[in-house]
Amino acid sequence: MAIDPTQITTDLTLELDEEEISITDFSKAFDHFFGLVKEVAKHIAPTRNASAWLVKVYPGSLGVGVQGKRGIYLDGEIAAIRQACIDGLKEIEDGKRPAHFSDKAIEHSRMLGSIFNSKKTPVNIRIWSQRVAYAPVAKTLALKAGEFLDPVYEDDGSVDGSILRLNAHDEFDFVIFDSLDGRAIKCEVDERLLAEALGAWRQRVEVLGKVRYRRDGIPVSVKAREIIRYPSSNEIPTLEEMRSLLSGE
Repeated sequence: MAIDPTQITTDLTLELDEEEISITDFSKAFDHFFGLVKEVAKHIAPTRNASAWLVKVYPGSLGVGVQGKRGIYLDGEIAAIRQACIDGLKEIEDGKRPAHFSDKAIEHSRMLGSIFNSKKTPVNIRIWSQRVAYAPVAKTLALKAGEFLDPVYEDDGSVDGSILRLNAHDEFDFVIFDSLDGRAIKCEVDERLLAEALGAWRQRVEVLGKVRYRRDGIPVSVKAREIIRYPSSNEIPTLEEMRSLLSGE
């Protein structure tokens, strides 16, 4: 059942105008809706607590809204967050990267658009800014958002960062977190290189190989052929030790 817009009292509201939705799909929809709001809130008001939102479930409909806590957020900040969320979803559909959307915000948008992909009929999902404006969430949103995140070409290159995640369950890979912005970059390796990565656990490394890039030139993943470990702080000679080495003592 659709939400009656005149009854909306929350700042941003997710409306799922469907007859039947599984608990799993409803939970995913809310998680990615709220994840999107928090990511945009971090960008608009970085000094605020991004989790400072109250949740309201609308009776008689499949709708859930969030209300920014006054006293933590200023009214102008909440208005800016609302506008950025609605405008950003529409811009993704138009093939434009929203100014206030991080990679995580775009990923949440993609997941919102893909939750009901198995349905053959069009789904009716909207995100409302109070009761006056809304952005539809169509299946095409997932495709459009993916264009900003998915790799489109590859070339020989390198990436560097700290190894903080390894996997040997069904394939061999590890994840480094970029030294500049903390983005996760997946590195596909053979068993030998995975053992080498384990030896460099939580250390900064440079990974060389075939790098896959997004259309904006940001690296997404690497087919690794070599790992170069940077020396740890206790392996770097002190100033006194360097003076001693240079003087031949």
